[in-house]
Amino acid sequence: MINLPENYIIERKPVKHARIRVNESNSVRIIIPDSFSDQEIDALLNQKEKWISEKLAFFDDRKESIVLHSNQILFQGEKYSFYHFSELKRKVIINHDHKTIRSGLELLDPAKLEKWYRKQARKIILERLESYSNKHGFVYNKVFIRAQKSKWGNCSAKKNLSFNWRLIKAPLIVIDYIVVHELVHTEILNHTRQFWMKLKLLYPEYKKAVNWLDKYGNGL
Repeated sequence: MINLPENYIIERKPVKHARIRVNESNSVRIIIPDSFSDQEIDALLNQKEKWISEKLAFFDDRKESIVLHSNQILFQGEKYSFYHFSELKRKVIINHDHKTIRSGLELLDPAKLEKWYRKQARKIILERLESYSNKHGFVYNKVFIRAQKSKWGNCSAKKNLSFNWRLIKAPLIVIDYIVVHELVHTEILNHTRQFWMKLKLLYPEYKKAVNWLDKYGNGL
């Protein structure tokens, strides 16, 4: 068994030729024929080592961090100032005009913030899924909010959809892109030309969302 870095993912598929994909999350996907041996995988990685390094460096150069002050929370791509009011107890009040969040919950605590983020992610993603599926006639099964290391979303062969909770930190244009992306996968499972044509038709602004993720996604 080959020992690979944590960000390397091997996928065996019924394909004729091996291919490698590097994305903005520093994930290196090695898609290989079912018959490929460990020796052939090792030879492929040695051959493509320079190319992989260049791609990873390219994405690293494009990434930027969104700097927050100690009292700020990143929510839907915007910086919100947080104010703690114990009398509000578990209530959370979001003022989108003034970019403030008030709550009796101490949302500056990382554990409590993540729990709140997950709840908000489920609420908003389910709303967007329902909206786009009703509009375009998509059918999906179960929905999961997870903490994937290298994916923003996923669609299984059974049409179960998974989304990364960190999407709640991104603008709605990004959330909508990932939602539509996975809904299209319920009909076209692989990233074929037909898939991208349909995605572009349903969500013409997808490139803006991809560019935002390329730039800031690694820091979410």
